[in-house]
Amino acid sequence: MTLDDGQSPPDYRGESDESLMLRVGKGDREAFNEIVRRYGSKMINLAYQITGDRDLAEDIGQETFFRAYRSAPRYREISKFSTWLYTIAINLCRNELRKRKFRIFSLEGMAERKDDERIRVDIVDDKLKPDAELEQKELGKMIRQAIASLPEKFRTPLVLRDIQGLAYDEISRILKMPEGTVKSRINRARLRVKEILRPILDEDSKGAKGDGV
Repeated sequence: MTLDDGQSPPDYRGESDESLMLRVGKGDREAFNEIVRRYGSKMINLAYQITGDRDLAEDIGQETFFRAYRSAPRYREISKFSTWLYTIAINLCRNELRKRKFRIFSLEGMAERKDDERIRVDIVDDKLKPDAELEQKELGKMIRQAIASLPEKFRTPLVLRDIQGLAYDEISRILKMPEGTVKSRINRARLRVKEILRPILDEDSKGAKGDGV
């Protein structure tokens, strides 16, 4: 791809997020495109996991980057960029939840969704046989359903930690709560997910033993 003047766009892949945002603040659109490339799918997936609505998640993703771009001239490297961006997205999600007041990701609602409306879980090995691949997809579906059933105050930190892969201290800054509280809520969320999945996994285990596996 080339720019309108025939020049190739600058390669910003090696620059830090913070450096890119300083460039964006000076009007560099290519730097902003690199930010969107790095975080676009993460913001949409985050919003989807929290709200349970794919269309709403895409709107939240768009609004997150719109606000980031609008704030770029005032951006300062006070904290990690990802912390700042995740905070914007989380606040937008919570605002929508307060407005809509619906129970997110009910198990019945998940069952009615089409496969192409669900977030992909990258746990499938290309070498798996078709039946094993199907089992992995079903497991991913059950995990998503279990996470969806959690109250928001437990679901959000769990998603940030176990799906988005953020560190505890960064989650603490994003959610504006002590790190100990973050860890406690994540542990409780994990235990609840295990409790929900245990009957299903135990049944699968019995079936596997019966089949001689």
